[in-house]
Amino acid sequence: MVRIAIAGGTGGLGRTLLDELAQGDEHTVYVLTRKSALPFEVPANVRCLTPSYDNIDAMANLLHQNEIQTVISTMNPPTPEIQTAQENLIRAAAQAPTVKRFIPSEWSIDLFADDEHVPLSWKVFKRQSIAVLEEYPDLEWTMVYNGYFLDYFGMPHYQSYMLPEIPYIDIAACKAAIPGSGNDKIAFTLTKDVAKFVRKMVESDERWPTRTRIAGDTVTLNEILQVAEQARGTKFDVVHDSLEDLRAGRVSEIPAYLPLYEIFPKEFLLDMMAGFGVAMVTGVFAFEGDLLNEKYPEIKTTKMRDFVEAHWAGKGL
Repeated sequence: MVRIAIAGGTGGLGRTLLDELAQGDEHTVYVLTRKSALPFEVPANVRCLTPSYDNIDAMANLLHQNEIQTVISTMNPPTPEIQTAQENLIRAAAQAPTVKRFIPSEWSIDLFADDEHVPLSWKVFKRQSIAVLEEYPDLEWTMVYNGYFLDYFGMPHYQSYMLPEIPYIDIAACKAAIPGSGNDKIAFTLTKDVAKFVRKMVESDERWPTRTRIAGDTVTLNEILQVAEQARGTKFDVVHDSLEDLRAGRVSEIPAYLPLYEIFPKEFLLDMMAGFGVAMVTGVFAFEGDLLNEKYPEIKTTKMRDFVEAHWAGKGL
């Protein structure tokens, strides 16, 4: 049995990890939250802890008193405040005698690539967290890269804890803004599949590498577009953004972005879409070799074609 703490476990990927890790009674899972109680029902092996992220010593004591062994962070968005909280959590975990492992909030691609490949202004915050982890050689840690989340391409029909950050292909509106040619290979993974792999990692005694790659499926945006058009029974309105435009931060909008401006500043969201678009065109999303999938072939990951067809064939809004 492993005693696990999840920072950010009340929503998004963190909630999906919670659901998976709490299955059965093998593990005890603690949700680190500023709320005094969880806003949803949980099984008996799930507990709630309220850390003070600005007090490293207090957090270390909290982790130690509850005999936490593995800490998983899914903190978002990547703001200075969130990154400071994660860095303090790392220091607390390293200070707590019971904690042996830590997964920082990465869950996408390698943000150590240069600006020619990943021009995201906020990646500096992610790098700072890794620099803190490197200060503690006795603390085992890994960055999990899973490409883009597959969940988005089933929304709103697919029930996911993720916010509807639908990228580039708006299946509901039958519109698409494709980075580059659309023929670049991209790794996609369903959050539920990510959680299954994380469970395997937590349960394994083998030392983690500093980078862990997962790919549920590897397809191009043009392939997704073709499946989406077949499922909706109509041709989409499609534009392509050049690599030059993307590097300049210019990205075409799709209707799915509009409601997100109430959650994220428009500049932040479009910067993210442009930056990820560059990463797709320059091959950063094309994971090759040394995948965790190879170690756990019993995990049958969800494939893009099956997923889009299952949630969009014969359906409108």
